[in-house]
Amino acid sequence: MIWHSEIDEPGIPSGVAIFGSDDSTGEYFMLYFDEREVSRKYEVSFQGNIFKWWRNAPGFSQRYTWTITDKGQTIIGKGELSKDGSTWEKDIELTFTRIK
Repeated sequence: MIWHSEIDEPGIPSGVAIFGSDDSTGEYFMLYFDEREVSRKYEVSFQGNIFKWWRNAPGFSQRYTWTITDKGQTIIGKGELSKDGSTWEKDIELTFTRIK
């Protein structure tokens, strides 16, 4: 799956993410690239109505949780980041609502 992101908000770069899996291990991954020439690899998991991705990297770890609610009509996303590997702070939060 390919995901193109563009959010009209200062400080949030436009980017592309490619989701894939390893059929022999059952693991999922996301490769992310953005207009700042940043590239990152994230681990991905799906369980029920929860979709998560995360990366643990020295100096800048991230985790993000998407929760699908309202019978699939709303997706609530909450991100966190850590600069020291142990203390987490709020990062980007997004809510998507299906328009009928």
